[in-house]
Amino acid sequence: MKIAFLGDIALIGKYDLSQNPFAKERLQIIADKLSEFDYVVANLETPLTRKTKTMVCKSMHLKTPPENVELLKFLHVNAVSLSNNHLNDYGRQGLNDTINTLQQNGIEWFGANSKQLIKDIKGEKVCLSGFCCYSTNGTGYLDNTSKYGVNTLTYDNVIKQLETDKKNNVFSIMSFHWGDEHTDYPKYEHICLAELIAKQKDALIVGHHPHIIQGVQKIIHSLVAYSLGNFLFDDMVSINGNFSLKQNLNNKMSFILEVDIVNASINSYQYYGFRDELDKIELFDINDKLNQISGKLANINDIAAYEAIRKSQINKVILEKFGKHDLKWFSSRLNYYSVGAYISGKLRKKKYIKEATKFLSRKIQM
Repeated sequence: MKIAFLGDIALIGKYDLSQNPFAKERLQIIADKLSEFDYVVANLETPLTRKTKTMVCKSMHLKTPPENVELLKFLHVNAVSLSNNHLNDYGRQGLNDTINTLQQNGIEWFGANSKQLIKDIKGEKVCLSGFCCYSTNGTGYLDNTSKYGVNTLTYDNVIKQLETDKKNNVFSIMSFHWGDEHTDYPKYEHICLAELIAKQKDALIVGHHPHIIQGVQKIIHSLVAYSLGNFLFDDMVSINGNFSLKQNLNNKMSFILEVDIVNASINSYQYYGFRDELDKIELFDINDKLNQISGKLANINDIAAYEAIRKSQINKVILEKFGKHDLKWFSSRLNYYSVGAYISGKLRKKKYIKEATKFLSRKIQM
């Protein structure tokens, strides 16, 4: 059973049919490629909603008109993960509108409201589960007191899902929205979590959120793709119009991950790279670049040196994208959304540190 996995999808700008009626023509080369697979899974970052106002505190809010579900259908997308840091940008209504639109158009979903997806595809029984990490600074995380929100990436939730998959005798496919933006390299503690999972059960972990590609690792009989990059994205503008965020060349490079699952195990996998050029999407061989990045993930002996490489890359990109954090920069962010996002981000950081400690301590114990 050949299944394709896609990175972050934001149906905005040139990928919004209301702004670009020729979006399908632009995507034809990708649609043709995706038609070759038995099943296609993506990460949907834009709520499909007509809601125009939100009280959710974010620096950037994403949403798209419901009719853009036609692009998902055109691309042969069978299922989407809703477990990410933008699906709650327009609150409960935004999430509910998204779910209703997907269901009305025959696209399955998972990763929110405690829902996972068990599928039998060509005789292979798999479970698709999705979780969003506190490191992405999202909103609407599902907790023990509510039934609504995006499924939260915690050690306990992941282990519980693996145990459930064992009982159901299904192959585990886990969609993780995690990590830091603007770096080719995953957080060290996330590498530790991937190793923990591989020791518990054979699994496929597919990651996103950094908006650029990250490495791929084979751990025992499991496979981890830390970030597939942006599948469909465009430049963003804040809800109040005060600032914009433009894509760089790395944001415009991604790959389709193909995994062949046979007898409840990973038989083979390969990558199909593509670039989002000015006037078209172009396929290219991404193997050398991915292998170069992936090579740095095995046997990390000096954690401090590894983290220094990550932080240096992050700081360089932030400076290029946002410039220096001077008085003008700070004053432009003195508004309800930015201040609220800053405060809530501090609270979520504490929750993340608690979880990250578990990822690291469990590795040490094992």
